[in-house]
Amino acid sequence: MRSALRREISSPANSLLKVFRRALAEGTTKEGWLAVEGPFLVEEALKAAPLAKVHSVLVTTGAAEKFAEIFKQIPAEAETTQVSDRLFATIAQTESPQGIAALVELQRFDMEQVLTAKNPLLVVACRLQDPGNMGTMIRTALAFSATAFLTLQETVSPFNPKAVRSSAGAIFHLPLVCGLDPKVALPDLGRRVHIVAAERNSPASLTEADLRGPIAILVGREASGLPDEIARHASQLLSIPIRKEVDSLNAATAASIFLYEAARQRGFRD
Repeated sequence: MRSALRREISSPANSLLKVFRRALAEGTTKEGWLAVEGPFLVEEALKAAPLAKVHSVLVTTGAAEKFAEIFKQIPAEAETTQVSDRLFATIAQTESPQGIAALVELQRFDMEQVLTAKNPLLVVACRLQDPGNMGTMIRTALAFSATAFLTLQETVSPFNPKAVRSSAGAIFHLPLVCGLDPKVALPDLGRRVHIVAAERNSPASLTEADLRGPIAILVGREASGLPDEIARHASQLLSIPIRKEVDSLNAATAASIFLYEAARQRGFRD
């Protein structure tokens, strides 16, 4: 349990403050540590150990008192720094700053590691561009017991600040593998798991597919879906039964339906 903060800074030119300012705006530090703001995300990061390791916490005096229970969870080796409300406001990215932020190192995974999971259920974001959709899909993937979340090249970063907020903390609890080369990753996946993808005009319905074994679900760009060079790697193109007058579903919504059906067939097991 922490009894006191380690140090206090008062200069806007302080190097740590500059690191937080840049990372909160861009998503990560130069080392790849994720920057998060607000008590909920900080606490979720602390809960996710060992998948997530909190390295540094920045807090205002009032927030340190208000969130005393969170501070009890901060590991002794983490750096904790106090600043004024005025200084915190200069680095905050939220409209109503709550006075606490952290730098978090996520455990790194590769394809080999995520494919060793028992009966893997993988989500693969393929050139998705909207960070809100990205965060929602990560949250849904965790909710329906996906074993990992993968992104291909030309896909928005899951560490985008909006994506992190939209994930509601799920980003700390789910193995991520980012920036995969589709020419290498998809053939490899195809040899080891069953690949499925949503295709509005496919005669094969999602409700008729067997999703109980090792599987990867491809999710394409919001407006155009999956390009042909990616879709051809899918073993099955599956349609979601919807009203004929509705052209398509939001990418995150489609992913949610696929994940729900996979979880249902698997008996909603963790």
